Amino acid sequence: MELAPPPPPHVSPPDLHRPKNDPALFLNHRFFDFRPLANESFASNLTPPALIDNSQDDSFEPLTSPFFGRGLFGDYFAPASWNKSASPGSPIRMHNSQQNIYLSEWLPLWLIPPLGAARLTVSFAVARDTSDSPVHLTLRTNRLTSFQSTSNLETLETDFLHASIRVRARVAGPPGACAGIFTYYSDDQESDIEILTRDDRSIMRATNQPGVDPQGTVIPEASTQVVIPGRGSEANGSWTDWNEYQLDWLPGRSEWFINGVSKLNKTYGVPTEASNFQIRMWSDGGAWTGNMSVGGMATLDLEWIDIVYNTTRDAPGGSCTKVCTVENIANDPVPQVAGANIGAARIGVVSASVLGALWAGFFLFLSF
Repeated sequence: MELAPPPPPHVSPPDLHRPKNDPALFLNHRFFDFRPLANESFASNLTPPALIDNSQDDSFEPLTSPFFGRGLFGDYFAPASWNKSASPGSPIRMHNSQQNIYLSEWLPLWLIPPLGAARLTVSFAVARDTSDSPVHLTLRTNRLTSFQSTSNLETLETDFLHASIRVRARVAGPPGACAGIFTYYSDDQESDIEILTRDDRSIMRATNQPGVDPQGTVIPEASTQVVIPGRGSEANGSWTDWNEYQLDWLPGRSEWFINGVSKLNKTYGVPTEASNFQIRMWSDGGAWTGNMSVGGMATLDLEWIDIVYNTTRDAPGGSCTKVCTVENIANDPVPQVAGANIGAARIGVVSASVLGALWAGFFLFLSF
């Protein structure tokens, strides 16, 4: 019997949108929420799939759930199956596998199945669950004797031209992994939120590429260590906890936020080429990620993904009468409406008078 297609995550209507923390305007909005999926039939068994073993080095593993193959999520994101050979700077082969991308639920460490997160090396960071929602999307990487099994999701759209990308995420695992949330056109046209499990747990990396010059010298302004703000009496936060990470890619400027607080502006290396959006959990044994010990495993969990963006297909100029504000709230980033006659289909600046509106429903009026 054919499985019924899963219900799609919420996607907002095509109004004009602005992130709460930034005056940039965008035409397109996608919000993928994994928290309500606990009630769906395809999520009845959320046991993590078995770890990739040494015999599985061809990246041909099937999808772990029909959720990833159809509906709005499957039509927007695709798991990558490319591999990367070892090199002097990346001594461990990388193999992306769909088996490392799955829906999971939080369990106490002693309840995690033997083939799941319990097979970790002794020294690792355990995720602390501070969420009421048990279901989330997980990307995983684990180290084998001859290669690193990794995971990568990327949008099918490849013509993003400026965006505000926000996720609620946490990371766990031993040193040697990198969780990346980024826009990508090429190795020199890339903007990243990165968490390195070799770093102190209070550190997030904010990076615009290229990170080295043609002579191989590190460019200091490319990557910056940002401290995750603490909650309550804690001086610093931790990437093992749930945090909201946000990257704004604007003309000539990149800005990074953590939990709604602006932490860094950067003008170096701001991408200028149309790009896609990717989420990756990986390691290649190189200087950036470090070399994970054989048997180690690390995970990136996401409760939701919220993206507002423009593309090269969006017509410049024009005007609109309604603006949806993508709120920075804990439960659901619901679009809210602000009224103004302002430039549409481009990145512009909203005056302060635009920001004080209440929820008034969904509007589909764009006038050009």
